[in-house]
Amino acid sequence: MFSAYIERPSNCRFEGQDPNEKILLLLRAHPITNLSWIALSIFIFFIPFAVFKIVPLIGFDLALFPETYQLAGIIINYLFVLIVVFEGFLNWYFNVSIVTNEKIIDMEFEYLLYKAVDLAPLPKIEETDSVTAGILGTLFNFGNVKVQTAGATVAIEMHNIPHPATVADIILDLIGKPYTRVVPE
Repeated sequence: MFSAYIERPSNCRFEGQDPNEKILLLLRAHPITNLSWIALSIFIFFIPFAVFKIVPLIGFDLALFPETYQLAGIIINYLFVLIVVFEGFLNWYFNVSIVTNEKIIDMEFEYLLYKAVDLAPLPKIEETDSVTAGILGTLFNFGNVKVQTAGATVAIEMHNIPHPATVADIILDLIGKPYTRVVPE
């Protein structure tokens, strides 16, 4: 269940799912997009080691601070690491896009107590666009898919998902329209 691209997931349901509705795709951001918060948490993790090695070289004596303050600083540092890892994982895991046989759902988890859900019924979908850009996007085959409904604005935008052209093609197959690949400008 930790995959970023799952076709026909088993034992998976979502809030508001109709009885005959079947999940065709469950999509999350590509795992490579997690590197930013993973690198940040590793950097923060090693800050106390660097402080205890570098500060004496500058000529500052850490013994001037009581040991309880030093310990409190280390604990606060590692609590901050825990917060960055927890928030990064929750943001990746709960930001999902779901393609069913009836609609497309985009659930965005902004922070711990906020969730935004966008729905687009299949009959209302006019077109989809997929864009793969950048070195990482090209190497690892991830990008964005925009789903446009009858209105002029983009109804749903799936960010950094694996195989964006395949996802756009699947959506267009569901609504019965041909797919033409979009080339970034």
